[in-house]
Amino acid sequence: MIKKNRWLGLILILILVTAALFPGNAYALPPGAPKTGMVCTLGSAVGGVHTFNLIANTGYIQTPDGNTVFMWSFANGDAPDNGAFQSPGPVLCVTQGETVVVNLTNNIGGPQAEPVSVIFPGQDSQVTASGGVAGLFTREAATGGGAVSYSFTASQPGTYIYQSGSDVSKQVEMGLYGALIVRPAANPAFAYDASTQFDPTREYMLLLAEIDPALHHAVELGNPYDFTTLHNRYFTINGRSFPDTILENGTSLLPAQPYGAMVRIQPNTAVNPYPALIRMLNVGADNHPFHPHGNHTRQVAQDGRPIKITGSDASTEHFGETIGAGQTEDFLLRWDNQTTDSAGLNFNDNWDPNSNPLPVAQPNYTNLTFKGGNTWYSGSPYLGYKGTLPTGVVSQNICGEWYFPFHSHALNEFSNYDEGFGGMGTLLRVDPAGGCFSFPAATAIVGGVLKSGSVSALGVNDSTYYQVNPKTTSLTSSRTAAQTSLAVASAAGFPAAGSFYIRVDSEVMQVTGGQGTATWTVARGQLGTSAASHASAAVVSALANDWYVSFSNIKAEAANLRVTYRGKDCTGTTGSSCAALTTNLPQMTVKICDWTISGAAGCASATSNGWVTLPAPPTQPQSIGSTEPAPSTWMLSGLASQYIGTGANLGQVRVLVHTQRWTASNPVTFSTWANLVSITYDLP
Repeated sequence: MIKKNRWLGLILILILVTAALFPGNAYALPPGAPKTGMVCTLGSAVGGVHTFNLIANTGYIQTPDGNTVFMWSFANGDAPDNGAFQSPGPVLCVTQGETVVVNLTNNIGGPQAEPVSVIFPGQDSQVTASGGVAGLFTREAATGGGAVSYSFTASQPGTYIYQSGSDVSKQVEMGLYGALIVRPAANPAFAYDASTQFDPTREYMLLLAEIDPALHHAVELGNPYDFTTLHNRYFTINGRSFPDTILENGTSLLPAQPYGAMVRIQPNTAVNPYPALIRMLNVGADNHPFHPHGNHTRQVAQDGRPIKITGSDASTEHFGETIGAGQTEDFLLRWDNQTTDSAGLNFNDNWDPNSNPLPVAQPNYTNLTFKGGNTWYSGSPYLGYKGTLPTGVVSQNICGEWYFPFHSHALNEFSNYDEGFGGMGTLLRVDPAGGCFSFPAATAIVGGVLKSGSVSALGVNDSTYYQVNPKTTSLTSSRTAAQTSLAVASAAGFPAAGSFYIRVDSEVMQVTGGQGTATWTVARGQLGTSAASHASAAVVSALANDWYVSFSNIKAEAANLRVTYRGKDCTGTTGSSCAALTTNLPQMTVKICDWTISGAAGCASATSNGWVTLPAPPTQPQSIGSTEPAPSTWMLSGLASQYIGTGANLGQVRVLVHTQRWTASNPVTFSTWANLVSITYDLP
């Protein structure tokens, strides 16, 4: 058993490392297809008619134990696939009320050539067929490129199978099947009606099937096979066996098996109130008892029909459910934090190591066993946090997410040719709310001075603040009201480039030259103040402060990067209380380091050219006083790789906070009190 677990650990490491090194393959997937979740084949929709072109052909799939299996399958005949083999067949998604046209061409050749067809179980409108030759259930596409066209009206929303209607026991076993999804006309985010509304970004297909490699090999050679000796050795979800099921859609490691099967959800919140939808289909000849760990599912439909009693919702929670041969079942899956009061404000199991710690001690590692030195555990029991694991233990965890098995409870099916674990299994992944998140690992003040607090104060939205005062220096000689040259004790901490404002006694000046040196050229009496005389050693204060935080160990393939900031500004620069600041509010701008502009040098100082302002919304700069507003969150679209450092700054994200009070009249110095800085992101 230890040997098997070590083998599985090595397989998992190889899968994840290779997936990181090689980009996802767009084969059999439309442009921009998500890395997880169900992916629809586009077809063509014109005037209420949705047309798909399918080609029956042959090819090979790969199994996690290093074997290959000869298969038949339906392929997408349209660009960009142009009939390239894939298993299972394309996912056909249509809208209720559309006329569905499926054109089939039979390109299965060689010693195994025979007529094939398509049937559509569960459709209550008549399916008409034209062309081809007569068959048992419908018209068939003859060998040698024969063609037939099928047409029906998609009158009922739901999850359906399409499969071969010719020599069913053989051809469906060989792989001639796929999923047909009919979305309701009322709302594509409904599985059926408003009671089944789901999060469209969390829609999953789990298509179950079995494989007897002896049968497939006999068909490949054109030899006879006795179906009474059928002995399935491989059990698949979406054409893959575990651990291949957890790879992303379109991975280049499995070019003929485009659909992954990992289910990913996040805790449901007011921002994310809807559950995930799991469409389960069994195209095999066996019944499969399927079971998720960690949570129950709610069954809302079977065979494309909602579960109702006299029109009322009769959906039920399930610890596990047997998916019968030829059946489809739809489930909603939520992950809710249980509340402890009627207002729903106290989340009892929204555990947090700082504000809501677990009421029990974490088990000591001496009481834990890591099989094969490999684990999906993050080292921390808290969602979104990573801890320390024993030396030598490899973790597949990315950012503190949770993993639960989601598999057939017939344990012979949870194997690859009788080797466990494998087969008809995948993982349920629970990501932190909003995605993977990270808190600052370090701070640097590049235009100011620390007043109070530490980097840890920026990791929790609480009453602890990271406080930054403006930078100060002093005059080294007295100045009259007319002089435009200012000698200072030190320019360190003030901008080395660009124009900026300073305050000396009651006068505001603008530094226009000499930045970075001890002699500045200044414009006198700015922002509603009057020029005056100043004594040697008079204090010079900046009217802005700049500081940045660094996040570490962020993966280069991160996507949907979001930056959150919360804080306030106070008039006082001394003492422990925040003096009220309600007028002439400081202007805050939050920026992020784009490492591709000038490398590390581009983010070395507050005025380096690598800092780019985070995009609206919210629009920047923002007016921030002593009343702390709700957190602001900015989203950067697309890949986040340009904001993630390489080389000496590998995995580092930097976020700079620039706050200034350069608006008339007569602005005075202030301190910035930062409460929270965090980033969230998505990872495959």
